[in-house]
Amino acid sequence: MSRIAVDPGRPIGHLDRNVFGGFIEHLGRCIYGGIYDEGAAVADERGFRKDVLALLRELRMGVLRWPGGNFVSNYHWADGIGPKDARPRRPELAWGGEESNRFGTDEFLSYCAELGTEPYICLNMGTGSLPGRSSNAPPTPRRSRGHPGSRTTSGTSGSAPTTGRSRSVTPSPTPLPWPPI
Repeated sequence: MSRIAVDPGRPIGHLDRNVFGGFIEHLGRCIYGGIYDEGAAVADERGFRKDVLALLRELRMGVLRWPGGNFVSNYHWADGIGPKDARPRRPELAWGGEESNRFGTDEFLSYCAELGTEPYICLNMGTGSLPGRSSNAPPTPRRSRGHPGSRTTSGTSGSAPTTGRSRSVTPSPTPLPWPPI
């Protein structure tokens, strides 16, 4: 018979915190009604559920991935920046619903900051150039530079990246330590 003994008093190495990453997707109640619930008694002024936030803080995740899964195949990061009431509502092709973009790129970055975790933003490599999108050029990921999908590190005034940032809650570039593809 085999036996495994765990001795917490005898460390044999360091385990990278990023092993304990997380993943959130717009599926079921993971986002809306899960981590984000505008106007609910359990939510803060940003719409983040305080109870869920407290529990997730305990996990000390190194990285949090979003939007991920099937949802990312139709999501465009630029739809989730700027004032919530000005964001486009889009058909959600993966699950057959409608995406309000009330929890978008800006909220995800704020949520990660609140958790003390690094953001990992998945980019849409499928329908990023559908008619009606805010940009017809497919995004080119850059490590630790600008908003997701920005094609320059610091655009000139009026360029696509700076115009998008001016609508954003975070008007300066946000470091992205993980290549978003």
